[in-house]
Amino acid sequence: MRQAQMKLSRTTIIVLSLLANCLQNLACAEKATHAKSRQPNIIVIMADDIGAEGLACYGSDIYTTPALDRMAAEGILFDNAYATPLCTPTRVMLMCGLYPNRTGFQRLISKDAGVRMPKSLRTFANDFRDAGYSTALAGKWQLGKFDEYPEQPVEHGFDEYCMWTWIYETKKSSRYYGPQIYRNGTITNYDEKDFGPDRYRDFVLDFIDRKKETPFLIYFPMALVHSPFIHPPELTKRAGSRFKQDLDEDTKTFGEMITYMDDSVGRILNKLREHNLEDHTLVIFTGDNGTNKKITSRLQGMTIRGGKGSMTEAGTRVPMIAWWPSRIKPAICREFFSLVDILPTINSIAGIPTQRDVDGMNLSHYLLGGTGENREKICVNFGNGYYVRDHRFRLNHDGKLYDISTESNKTRYSESLVQPSAHLKEREQLQHHLDNFMKLTPLNPATGR
Repeated sequence: MRQAQMKLSRTTIIVLSLLANCLQNLACAEKATHAKSRQPNIIVIMADDIGAEGLACYGSDIYTTPALDRMAAEGILFDNAYATPLCTPTRVMLMCGLYPNRTGFQRLISKDAGVRMPKSLRTFANDFRDAGYSTALAGKWQLGKFDEYPEQPVEHGFDEYCMWTWIYETKKSSRYYGPQIYRNGTITNYDEKDFGPDRYRDFVLDFIDRKKETPFLIYFPMALVHSPFIHPPELTKRAGSRFKQDLDEDTKTFGEMITYMDDSVGRILNKLREHNLEDHTLVIFTGDNGTNKKITSRLQGMTIRGGKGSMTEAGTRVPMIAWWPSRIKPAICREFFSLVDILPTINSIAGIPTQRDVDGMNLSHYLLGGTGENREKICVNFGNGYYVRDHRFRLNHDGKLYDISTESNKTRYSESLVQPSAHLKEREQLQHHLDNFMKLTPLNPATGR
């Protein structure tokens, strides 16, 4: 009798154990199904004035960027990502998926009255808001004055916003210490001890806190690391840990700004982890153009002068990192990615159709795997200048051909000019692409078509 009871007890334990395992597996399956069925959150972060040489994970010998290094180690580092040489063309291109020669924003935006990015140009935020996402914007806009057009963020798809005013009532405001900020319809002039980038970052963190239960899109065009070169409130010791003794003061201060910018990115990643949102959220980090020309960086033993404003590799190659722990496998992507591709790519990842013609390509397969058309050429327009690039040559609109292979930083930044009689076949092929790029028809600003 006692043996039978013991046998029954053991059987019961086994059954209960199997039942517990079954329930646990069902719970895990339900959690995985929910993760896949929920539309992903999207965060696009764009630093101001930083080329690819500005991050340690891209080979910098002097800058300290632990958060972005971790993001690159856990995600995809794009080795060949390109913007335009200046902020306005890139910002419009990124948000609208259209080349500058299609939108007309080919130079720095004018400070004249009545100038703005027209309402007819739809952005990815318009698409995401129409799809039911909560949307937010923080940092630098500079695509129209808020005193003239206070509804710009909302008209371009953003439910909430916290922005440096740029120029307000004819006066240029500070983006850094003592900032003037336009937040959800209200202008606030902060004390000189207040640091603008902290305000923009904290707005993003608060938005995540409040919207964690529903899908959200955040566009964070940062104020950092644009001039003036200022010392951030903290992290000086961390930033200087890799400085060389012969660095000039501007480059050292710029390095401090990079580390402070990096810390803000790290806080956003930590906030996602705090709310268990990392498996639901794609984070993309990039830059809008090359580094300021006053800055001389060190890249794998090379000295790289900032290329902002120039139709060169240093002027147009930018960092780009994509992080999504549950979906992205760590890798270095050598394929081309233009920031014009951001809109169709994130729309596709979120399951949002792009129901209009855009110039960008859907490159979501770079991030998630599967099949898709790769970008074979990079096309850049800035002002009256144009170029087309493949993985070895760049042809500028003036007919100059450069042999600047992406195989190494030494070759890509060499700006090695090819003699007119050399590589005629490659020149002819690139000229065909360049001609087609330059023939793109500008949109009607009234209709966006």
